[in-house]
Amino acid sequence: MTTRTVILSSLFCLILLPLLSHAKVNYISIHEIESPVRQPLSAKLNIVEKKQQSHQKSQLKFTLVNQSTETPLEYQRINDFMLRLKSPHYIIGKASILVYELNENTWVQTHALDISNSLTPSITDKKVIAKTAAENKPCLLTRQPKETLWSIASRHKDQWNVDVFSAMLAIYKSNLSKFSHQHIGQLMHDVALNCPSTETIAMMGEKAEMKAEFHRLNKR
Repeated sequence: MTTRTVILSSLFCLILLPLLSHAKVNYISIHEIESPVRQPLSAKLNIVEKKQQSHQKSQLKFTLVNQSTETPLEYQRINDFMLRLKSPHYIIGKASILVYELNENTWVQTHALDISNSLTPSITDKKVIAKTAAENKPCLLTRQPKETLWSIASRHKDQWNVDVFSAMLAIYKSNLSKFSHQHIGQLMHDVALNCPSTETIAMMGEKAEMKAEFHRLNKR
């Protein structure tokens, strides 16, 4: 193969490569929000793609951003100019649909569609938001400055229906980073302590067993 042939072949590949690449989305917009309020989202999108000689559609994925959470959406093509997106969740308040295109094996966000105006929260929705926010708020134990683990556990054990050793172990397991060198006898001063979960408390055993475990950890 001559040098001239190699050069011509390389130029041919450079010309052909863009023609084989995936189509790109030139335009996309909301056509219709099909789902009623407080029902799983279903929406139609208008789409215009720049078609190449390969006649391939763009490789796309869609996500929904709502309540500070991004979740994937299912989608299907209705025709060359329309898609339908679906989510198992209903939407409350501000929400956006993000569009991603595959570019050299990497998903790149190319469009964002605000759908908030079509999904105004009702009074009931606002109550749900407030309740969810309250439920997701971290639970912290009340604690006096320089108060000991024993004292904190003694104050909460009846509420959790456990003995004092179980209460101390539940607090310890839920706040390992709040103990110097993760030693149960070295609770740091003036640090906020997370409440043990119901599951953690339920894992505590008989008083004698928990007392032995406490003393084992305290001797490390």
